[in-house]
Amino acid sequence: MRHILLFVSLLLCAAACKQPGPRVVTPAFYFWKQAWTNDSSELHYLRELPAQRLYIKMFDVSPDEVSGAPVPVAIFQQQAPLPEKTEVVPVIFLMNTIWDKTQDSSAINLLATKTASLLENLCKHLPEKIPEIQIDCDWTKTSKDKYFQYLRYLQLQPFFHGKKVSATIRMHQVKFVTGSGIPPVDKGLLMCYNMGDLRKPGDHNSILDLATLQSYIGKDRISEYPLTLDIALPLFEWTVYFQQNAYKGILRNIGTAELQDKSLFLPQGKQLFIVKKDTLYNGYLLRKGDELRRETTSPELLESAAALISRQRQDYDPVVVFYHLDAVTLQKFPLNELQKIYRLFN
Repeated sequence: MRHILLFVSLLLCAAACKQPGPRVVTPAFYFWKQAWTNDSSELHYLRELPAQRLYIKMFDVSPDEVSGAPVPVAIFQQQAPLPEKTEVVPVIFLMNTIWDKTQDSSAINLLATKTASLLENLCKHLPEKIPEIQIDCDWTKTSKDKYFQYLRYLQLQPFFHGKKVSATIRMHQVKFVTGSGIPPVDKGLLMCYNMGDLRKPGDHNSILDLATLQSYIGKDRISEYPLTLDIALPLFEWTVYFQQNAYKGILRNIGTAELQDKSLFLPQGKQLFIVKKDTLYNGYLLRKGDELRRETTSPELLESAAALISRQRQDYDPVVVFYHLDAVTLQKFPLNELQKIYRLFN
């Protein structure tokens, strides 16, 4: 009898220690441009990835330049039919500064009502039933109470009934979960990019850096996060502009190819360039001594980051979202590379 009990105990222990099986991963894209035009390259990537979901930013909410009150801007324009066989998740982006002028519960409730109404009107022409609505806001310790109250009010609106609501989660909100709080939604989406200090001068990559990523997620911060988490990975790149060590903005029309002009730009380190003389270049007035930092994400770096993130597993079938669906950006990311990356999360 004792041997039988021992055998049963060993079986139970083996079952308890068994590694989780493969998950079902849903590949997806963000679409962050203001107009949908049925670009052939973008449709090709949607079809061949194959992307089962498309997260579309429907509008931003930002402070009015005069009153400071929150107003909708950059409203999505559907200039061609959306793909019928791809689920569409509408996204609202809220600038964190809107909470400065949103002082009480009635103002927060009014904002929730207005944004829900606008979203409902914009979603009338979407191809299928909406499975989820996502809210994107980089809240802070000082704004979280207002933002979380907004999320609660928003989910009381009739348009939100029967739909899941997700909220984007930044890396710092995972690391400092106690101070950041947990948004009152059905699930989160972890944004695995913009993890460094964009406004800090120097030779570093604020979009994606493996050492910084590891410092944020630790050994188990993703797996132990109280909300189930989908994953967003970056495909974008940009050039950051500094003058006398002060952040001046992002230069959209100066890329890697332009920075190879050694008559104008002096390489310094891995991705830093010094302007050699005063010049008007692609619409930007650059001064001698200004610094340009070229920040990119390569397929190799993205795969390494995905491998690191995927080690922390929740008991959940995640959506892996690439940011974002853009014909120019996608030229640097072959389909087979993106397929290999999202399958790391199986």
